[in-house]
Amino acid sequence: MLNPLITAKRILQAAAQATDSGALVRLIVERIRTTLDVDVCSLYVMNEEGELVLTATLGLAQEAIGQIRMTPGQGLVGTIAKRQHPLNLDHADKHPAFRYFKETGEEHYQGFLGVPMIHLGQTLGVLVVQVRETRRFTEEEEAFLITMAAHLAGSLGGNIKKSARPVDPNQAQTQPVARFQGIKGAPGIEIAPAWVVKDDIRLDDIAERDGSGEAIERRRIHDAINETREELDTGLDQLGNTGEDTLNSLLDVYKLLLDSPELSTAIETEILTGVSASTALKRAILQQISVFEAMDDPYLKARAEDLRVLAVRIYRRLQDVHSERIDPAQPVILVGREINISHFTRIDRSLLAGIVSLEGSALSHTAVLANALGIPAVVGIGDEDLSGLHGAEIILDGYRGQIVANAPASLRAEFERMKRQQKALQADLSHLKKLPAESKDGTTVRLYTNTGLLADITPGLERGAEGIGLYRSEIPFMVHNNFPTEEEQTRIYQGVLDAYAPMPVTMRTLDIGGDKALPYFPIQEQNPFLGWRGIRFTLDYRNILLDQIRAMLLANKSSQNLQLMIPMLSREDELQRFHALVDEAVAQLNEEGHTVTKPPIGIMVEVPAVLWLLPRLRDSIDFVSIGSNDLTQYLLAVDRNNPRVASLYSHLHPAVLDALQGLVRECRRLNLPVSICGEMASDPAAVILLLGMGMRTLSLSAFHLPRIKWLIRHLHLEDCIALLDKSRDCATEAERREMLNAHIRGLGLGALVQ
Repeated sequence: MLNPLITAKRILQAAAQATDSGALVRLIVERIRTTLDVDVCSLYVMNEEGELVLTATLGLAQEAIGQIRMTPGQGLVGTIAKRQHPLNLDHADKHPAFRYFKETGEEHYQGFLGVPMIHLGQTLGVLVVQVRETRRFTEEEEAFLITMAAHLAGSLGGNIKKSARPVDPNQAQTQPVARFQGIKGAPGIEIAPAWVVKDDIRLDDIAERDGSGEAIERRRIHDAINETREELDTGLDQLGNTGEDTLNSLLDVYKLLLDSPELSTAIETEILTGVSASTALKRAILQQISVFEAMDDPYLKARAEDLRVLAVRIYRRLQDVHSERIDPAQPVILVGREINISHFTRIDRSLLAGIVSLEGSALSHTAVLANALGIPAVVGIGDEDLSGLHGAEIILDGYRGQIVANAPASLRAEFERMKRQQKALQADLSHLKKLPAESKDGTTVRLYTNTGLLADITPGLERGAEGIGLYRSEIPFMVHNNFPTEEEQTRIYQGVLDAYAPMPVTMRTLDIGGDKALPYFPIQEQNPFLGWRGIRFTLDYRNILLDQIRAMLLANKSSQNLQLMIPMLSREDELQRFHALVDEAVAQLNEEGHTVTKPPIGIMVEVPAVLWLLPRLRDSIDFVSIGSNDLTQYLLAVDRNNPRVASLYSHLHPAVLDALQGLVRECRRLNLPVSICGEMASDPAAVILLLGMGMRTLSLSAFHLPRIKWLIRHLHLEDCIALLDKSRDCATEAERREMLNAHIRGLGLGALVQ
């Protein structure tokens, strides 16, 4: 009996050894042809131009690969792609859609079975098997191929897609246009030669060895850590004034990790097992990295990069290995597996045009620093071999997270035009820092920023943030192997509050549990998003919450700009218990001789239940902040981090918009200040609707502040209200977005939606 699960498993295991996407698709057709014992197995993949390209085959002429192309609806394969439905034929050439391609030699094959490969609702390609005899494939064979297509599309869809990258007809076949898709790290467009850095030391590749004695290895690691601390204290100040503050703030994070007693203890524990200092370092760091990498929260997940960078710094000191200087003769785009902060310090700032990193995320410190320096960056490209790009001109599109190599003249000219438009936009935005976010008709909108590390503070201040609308307080709890002390928390919080004083800083209390388990307090749940997290967790451990509140109150003594915010609130009694804890903390500190007062207290609206609870909560809260990301997830029952359903997640969904408008209306009725923090606040199309609803405070990433301010200063409130009403008539979210983007382009702000 045919078993598609076993075959799929074997293909996936073998796929890990495939050298490139071409080898992968050859592997697929080979395994399926053998399993079904057919004469032909072929794979047609949809390219970026919407054509189905014969990408791999066993049984048809190899010369036809890459040459046979058809559009959806054309031929048997095109019909399958268009209808997204299989075809099982005993006389293929008698079907009305049959089309003969001489290059394939397929006139000898009659039995035909083709099934579509669907990924996230889109046709990825078509999988075809053929036999010489005149017969219809059995139900078991058809079911097998359908199941195989589903498994392969879901597991290998991205790699299969790469196998059909287009070739520019005006160029020689030896120089095809190469496109690499990654994650948007920092906005901007740059065209420059690539400088492929040699792979830096990788933590995972450090060889493990026995030590030369505990005393010797203990001294070695002690000296290396001290030298690393001295190196961090110097600030490695080579980036110029633009990035100096941000770089030093980032290095402060490494110093915090370096001085962690938990790290020292973990290293000491390993040394006592008889291993070398470098082995002890590797094992201790990897233990902490594994905790961050297992998290679903992308912000916290990105912090694993900090530990890797720190470990390599210490290892270099242990081995007395120095980094190579990057010294190009002209501005270049740095390309490498893991471009990190150390690479920024090894090149003259005037010669650094852009960043391309195979690893990393939009929340990594590589992206943070690139944004602060105004350098476009693409990160998270994945397992691609870019070594051949060294010295070649490439196009870096930070808006779309794309890299283009070997671009034809027409495409290069288009990117040159976009680059000039970008520079003009930057010149227009540079003067906005001290100007208010005020609409054409005089409506003022307050723009706050979201932050979570000291390193993130400077960009917000540099871009004119009027305060912090969301400070994530989880980091001090994640970098240790036990709960942080009140003193340590106080130091961290005070640095944030003092930096923004007298502007308001809204600190969210510990939002931990479920999908963001502490390394020293693991939590296993079947559905963490509906589980023990946020205020539910901290109220069950009131001593932890009490210590955090005390630390925030102490940090606020001199600045007096603190606002407390409760995450994941869903019940009235949770709010009352929180107030009781704050009152207790205030009383304790005053008894101890610290003059503190109770700050304003607000809630994050993330759980839909709060939409109906507001009147009951009104007398106990001072403000409301809408967590649009989680609220959208809960309203739509969609996990936006799940690729199978992520396409269903949209904050422009009519139910989400109705809920938000009702919430804003209720807050106005109750005389409650309301703001929004989440992706909606940085989405130009969504901002128009939010203003139309009556939202007057937005909290967003610092890097989007000037662009959203620019938009607001070109809007008329009456137009926002009219567009909100008009959006209700749109049939889909895509139609709604295009309608709003058309208005933005009509204002002459096309750069915001490119």
